[in-house]
Amino acid sequence: MSAPPTDPRVDELRERLRALGYLDSGVGRFVLGPAETNRRPIAIAMLASLRIGILAALFLGPSAAIGISGRLPSLATGPRDVAVIAIYLGVLFGVAASILAFLASLLVSASAGDRVPKRARPLSNLAGAFVTVASLAYLTLWWRSANAGLGWSAPIWTSFALVVAVAISLLLGHAVRVTALAVMLSRSSSLGDPALRSWTASWGLSLSVGAIAFVGAAALLVISAPRERTGDAAPSLTVVSPGLRVRVIAIDGFDPGILEGLASAGQVPALAAALASRATLAPEPIRDPARIWTTMATGQPAERHGVQGLETRRVVGVQGTMPAGETSQFGSLLSGATDLLRLTSPAIASGTERREQTFWEVASGAGLRTVVVNWWATWPAAGDAPGAPVILTDRASLRLERGGSLDAEIAPAALYETLRARWPQVRTAAAGEAERCFGPTAIDEDAGTILRRSAELDAMQLALARDVSPSTMDLLAIYLPGLDIAQHALLGQALRQGSGQAQSASAVARRLDALRAYYVCLDRLLTDTLRSKASDLVIVATEPGRVEAPAPGLLGMTGAGSRPGAAVSAKASDLAPTVLYSLGVPLSRALAGTPVTGLLTDDFVQGHPIRTTASYGPPATRGSSRSGQPLDQEAIDRLRSLGYVK
Repeated sequence: MSAPPTDPRVDELRERLRALGYLDSGVGRFVLGPAETNRRPIAIAMLASLRIGILAALFLGPSAAIGISGRLPSLATGPRDVAVIAIYLGVLFGVAASILAFLASLLVSASAGDRVPKRARPLSNLAGAFVTVASLAYLTLWWRSANAGLGWSAPIWTSFALVVAVAISLLLGHAVRVTALAVMLSRSSSLGDPALRSWTASWGLSLSVGAIAFVGAAALLVISAPRERTGDAAPSLTVVSPGLRVRVIAIDGFDPGILEGLASAGQVPALAAALASRATLAPEPIRDPARIWTTMATGQPAERHGVQGLETRRVVGVQGTMPAGETSQFGSLLSGATDLLRLTSPAIASGTERREQTFWEVASGAGLRTVVVNWWATWPAAGDAPGAPVILTDRASLRLERGGSLDAEIAPAALYETLRARWPQVRTAAAGEAERCFGPTAIDEDAGTILRRSAELDAMQLALARDVSPSTMDLLAIYLPGLDIAQHALLGQALRQGSGQAQSASAVARRLDALRAYYVCLDRLLTDTLRSKASDLVIVATEPGRVEAPAPGLLGMTGAGSRPGAAVSAKASDLAPTVLYSLGVPLSRALAGTPVTGLLTDDFVQGHPIRTTASYGPPATRGSSRSGQPLDQEAIDRLRSLGYVK
């Protein structure tokens, strides 16, 4: 069977494109392949635009992935993540480039009207120039973001990156230009017009255009570069020790009003003594626990430290996470849709999101012996580097409970087997402590279950801290969530029953009595930990927890160097510099907080002037090693059972 005859105008168009030089190069033949077999302008525009999208995907996808890895290091944790992100972004940019090239080709063709011979060249050049400039600006800005303002401090590497950006941009611009021209020629009746002479650019002209583009990109890089940060490398810190051993006890869900009532009745002597000298912390507008306690640990606001909230998102195929963003109806719908399509899944905030060092990392880097237990966003632990702090992350107790191979929940890793062997004893002892607090009492059974569960959690963290804290320790930091969990469970259920009806005043009062009982239990659990020796400084930091209205926190201080009866004001970001100053560590001038010297004696402040350094450098968690069995879903399930996530 013979093939159908071809439209002679297709042959004419093909010969004209070849005469103009656009079918001589590999790119031209690839993009204009549809023009050799198809005469209809819209079909040529569509098929050529799809091929431009393929080029954009191949080149812009990887470059965007490099930018994403710089902007969101918590998302791209390794080469595999970068490769998967490159595929996702390649598809995204490929589709976008195809649509834009298609619309641009049709728009330019329509603008030419019936005067194609005179308008084809300037209009197609304009379309190509627009795409070139847009692509070059995009790649230049991504390069700046990916390298955090590295810029011309690394001229060879930056020059190479800009040369690559110029080449990609010129290639895409050329592809759009020839596509627009082919579409215009396909709808012209004057293919043989002498005005349509060959426009093939010489090498000299191409190099000149490339040089101009390079200069423009370099200028954009300089103009858009942020103020350079100094001291990004970890400095060598000299400690002038005042001879103190510092313990930081973080208590979430704490209400100063309840403390005052119980203290006046003599029911919480240990807590009352630890908070007798204190600073009142300004309320935080967003009461997300991971966000607030990372602010307290780093001395930086969330915009600087990077942990925006407890709940994050994980992209399919990528090990890292990205912030979930502000809660809104549209955001919830978008998250639900991407979850339904299995493109994303819920995740929990981790240390990979954090861009600033915590006070325990700084202290450990300065050579001090440091232990941290159960603080938010400590997983994954930094590893077994010499001098690294002992870290029992916020997933450590879950790992000890579930067993299996370690996945950076504990550092150094050698502690895992020791703690795993002791875990049954720790758990039994914690259950016994909770039973002594809330055994046969007048508290109803539901409230008793909540209180016992919360007390067990706090007792386990305190027991683990004792097991890993040597007598020569310089700094211990421990986070206790039990009070916040109890408060949220008791009072969150007190105002509304399952039917939506308000509970009686007496039922609410019983829940408040149960919550007060937890303060008494917590005081008993903390009696030994809050007791200070001659060289001990105990710092108690509290936040109101997950309450509806903003409320203040407290920063109490007792022991060596503390000022009795002090009452001052401070903010959450002041905790980290206060701890580091008390240890004799220089303070970074980049810190948002300042040491609360009003809680320290005049002799201490005068004898230990504040010393500073430019920066503490990046956090150590980015270099953590993960090779064990992940507990991602188990961590989400546990936090859901405790009321942290829905």
